[in-house]
Amino acid sequence: MDYVTLTAPKNTPGSLADFLNNSTLTAAAPFIIKEAESEIYRRLRHWRMLTSPVTGTLTVGNDFIPLPVDCLEPSIFMLTGLQQSWLDQKPIEEVMRRWSYDDAGNRTQQQPVVYSFNQTNLVFDSVADQAYPYALVYYQQPPALSASNPTNFLTDVYPRMLRCAMMMQATEWAKDSGVGQFDRTYWMQLLIEQIATAQAESDRARRAVISGEAFIGGGSGGAPVYSW
Repeated sequence: MDYVTLTAPKNTPGSLADFLNNSTLTAAAPFIIKEAESEIYRRLRHWRMLTSPVTGTLTVGNDFIPLPVDCLEPSIFMLTGLQQSWLDQKPIEEVMRRWSYDDAGNRTQQQPVVYSFNQTNLVFDSVADQAYPYALVYYQQPPALSASNPTNFLTDVYPRMLRCAMMMQATEWAKDSGVGQFDRTYWMQLLIEQIATAQAESDRARRAVISGEAFIGGGSGGAPVYSW
């Protein structure tokens, strides 16, 4: 599965027009694929969407750093170097509740301890008193499929998930709601199942250590029975 094939005419096996058996869909295929990707990325947080650590330095006198434009949500934020520490993510009201002021009414400058985020920035509880180096790992919105970017982890690893999302959008475009297997609800249910399976697979892959709290009793042959 790749973008060129998906946007090809109906007589191309594997094209979106072929999936829906509708030759008029070809022109709308790029729009449908874009909406299908967005539908998946609003729900899925897979390890394949995590970035490598992005490093930088806090600016003295600031209580924020800009979020990368492709950030869906932060995963890890830590200060590095001599002041290495792990910052916990908290609701914005708790971050603001931690604000403190000097005798002149100015925000106290000290090492940040917690953070929150908004549409543009990571926001800290304290104004930085030093140029603290940091590392950020976040869930990235993958680059959209296109002629110049024909494949990604969805096309390579989860093609059925992507197909379900595309068919959900395509049946809406074709106004095929309630028409047997082309019903939008049918494809939505399949998509939700595919996303849940992929999310469970990702969560399992990120378990570095299995502790005694990770399972309850033993299964046949002594295998652990996991508590979900």
